[in-house]
Amino acid sequence: MDAQNIVNLAKQGDPGAIAVLLNQALRIRNMTAQVVRNDNRLHILLEADRIPDRQAYIAYIQDGLTRLNVRSIHSVRVYARQIGQKVPAWDEAFEFGKATISPLSSPSVAPEEPALKPVATPESLPIAIDKPLISSNPSVEASAHTLRQSSNSESDRPLSDPVIPQPAIAEIDNPPPRKTVPSKTSRAIGHTLKIVLPSLGIISLVLGTGWDFFRNGEKFHPAVLLSTASETLATVKLPNPPEFPSFAARSNSLQPLQADNILNNFQELSEIVESSIPNRPITIKAVGDIIPGVDFPTNKLHPQPEQLFQGVTPYLQGADLVFGNFESTLTAHPYSGKDVSRPNIFAFRTPPSYTRLLKEAGFNVLSVANNHSLDFTDQGFEDTIKNIEEAGMVAASRKGEISYTTVNDIPIAFIGFSTYSYHNSILDLDAAKALVAEAQENATLVVISFHGGAEGTGAVHVKNRTETFFSENRGNLVEFSRAMIDAGADLVLGHGPHVPRALEVYNGKLIAYSLGNFMGYRSFSTVAELGYSLILEAEIDLEGNFIAGQIIPIHLDSKGIPSYDSQNRTVKLMQKLTQSDFPETPLSIEADGKIVKVDAE
Repeated sequence: MDAQNIVNLAKQGDPGAIAVLLNQALRIRNMTAQVVRNDNRLHILLEADRIPDRQAYIAYIQDGLTRLNVRSIHSVRVYARQIGQKVPAWDEAFEFGKATISPLSSPSVAPEEPALKPVATPESLPIAIDKPLISSNPSVEASAHTLRQSSNSESDRPLSDPVIPQPAIAEIDNPPPRKTVPSKTSRAIGHTLKIVLPSLGIISLVLGTGWDFFRNGEKFHPAVLLSTASETLATVKLPNPPEFPSFAARSNSLQPLQADNILNNFQELSEIVESSIPNRPITIKAVGDIIPGVDFPTNKLHPQPEQLFQGVTPYLQGADLVFGNFESTLTAHPYSGKDVSRPNIFAFRTPPSYTRLLKEAGFNVLSVANNHSLDFTDQGFEDTIKNIEEAGMVAASRKGEISYTTVNDIPIAFIGFSTYSYHNSILDLDAAKALVAEAQENATLVVISFHGGAEGTGAVHVKNRTETFFSENRGNLVEFSRAMIDAGADLVLGHGPHVPRALEVYNGKLIAYSLGNFMGYRSFSTVAELGYSLILEAEIDLEGNFIAGQIIPIHLDSKGIPSYDSQNRTVKLMQKLTQSDFPETPLSIEADGKIVKVDAE
């Protein structure tokens, strides 16, 4: 069957043809799609080695169906899960045509493509546009046209050719409401079509504006209308994205996509969704110290700040929560409490407008308990918390306070600690245990963030004793972390040493002793291990037990800007440190960065 016939069938709502187009578009991302139709309802299951990002792929599927102009489909439910898992990580339903994507500003975690020569401009495809899902903020719209690498950590693999960069995902300010579609699958049997087209090439749209389409067997895409983007196709050279194991080699808990069992698959899937939403594991991505630029005592801000997170934003997607330590202040307060004329004394102040950059990068929880939170007095500290919270993120946390958020209606507590008396202190174990006990009463999961330990390249190892730095007591981090877990904490995220440190699983719970620097534009040294960074992904069950994880290696350039590290330096370092510092811990860090639980001997 030729490509044009497949497109025609897809426009008629044929689930097999839709599956062919969608799988062709997703194959570079090591992702597969199964599609079943019941009457005028479409069910789509996405599976990949990493959990697909909800916002990006819902928008992607909406846009593709809109461009196909599938009039016979009235509602769609999308399920997503990691390969090997039976329970979907998320599912979402929408009424087709009620919320579609503006063609020049849709979220762009669409699959990458090999560089292509510009082709003839096609005639316009039918597009039904309601209210766009993207902010109308001019600065956001402008940033949407900035070219960058689109590499989502959940399923990328190296490409032999340059990739077309994608714009950063813009934050949804006020998304239009979606009507919920009941999740029970209709019992009416749908029809399927199985077509193998090994000769079909993949063409992703430059700005994520839809799926791949074919006409008369010839590749084409509407994005060539954007002449400036077309001119870059043959010239862009970007580093390879990470390589993850192919889904083809992994087990799949659903039956193969066949006409006689696909309905049973989705009936089972719907029942699982209905019955086990409260038992879904939580995925958290976490990074270390963040300073996106300072304007005190002199202006050291990036001339185009939207570029700061472009190299890492795709890798921050696909998690329920994204955490970082914000080691600056978000304030315009003019007076610092520090004498920065003295050697090694620094006061960090970042313009409040940069809060938007953090939110757009994907962060939704930020620690403010560190040694720079009071650089601009109590006023600067309160301004920082206010700006973080007004942007819809969680700030963790003031002294004596616990910060809360929810995932799928599951309450999660965050408590921020440092070594200073004006924060929750890791030096006061009794007070820390009391906070954890309080958090346990109000939340299903309790996450601890601490800023402590010695600093620098000589501090990569974790020792079960008190650490000092410039005569300051920086705490016994092993004692503190284990005490927090014994008190009821479920995950401990450390930062402060400015270098990555080992991981430990203690009583089934994960401890990351230092996540290193993540961004320090003209603020951090990036020499040797000071430039080694990571995004730590941890999946935990609702008892707080560590299930599995991933180290996504990041490296900071000479100015402190992060990007994916194809040399895998952080993975290799953390393999050695974990084996050296915690040889008995029941986990293994594999060469590709996967963190796997092992049976304790």
